[in-house]
Amino acid sequence: MATIEMRDVSPGGHLLSQAMVEDLPDRAVLRDILAARVDAEVAAYNADPGLHYRGLVQPEDAIRYSDGFRMRTPGPLDAGHLFRAVEEAVGAGVVVFHIGEVTVGDLDHEVEVADEHLITTVLRRPIVARTPRAT
Repeated sequence: MATIEMRDVSPGGHLLSQAMVEDLPDRAVLRDILAARVDAEVAAYNADPGLHYRGLVQPEDAIRYSDGFRMRTPGPLDAGHLFRAVEEAVGAGVVVFHIGEVTVGDLDHEVEVADEHLITTVLRRPIVARTPRAT
């Protein structure tokens, strides 16, 4: 099993957050790496929901701070809901990834996790998981 570091940066290169994604197979698609990251971040928060959440995706009920997000109303998060926000952001071109010398905008891109040490996520704007509205 392999580990990869993920750094989230602004378009100007300002570090927003970072995470180590562990227990990955030696080869995985970007979608699976991101899903593992979001799952781990949500599981860590849900183990003791509080005012502070560190993750790639901003819950709708949170405010960005330099060290993550401050929750207005602490409570459990849904990893699937947050990951859908990632998929939407990538599909809209809001997020791109730098893997080695390659810029990737496709979640189905295969990554040799055993050979790569870093994935940089460039966030053109925050990824916010909005609560679906009833129709």
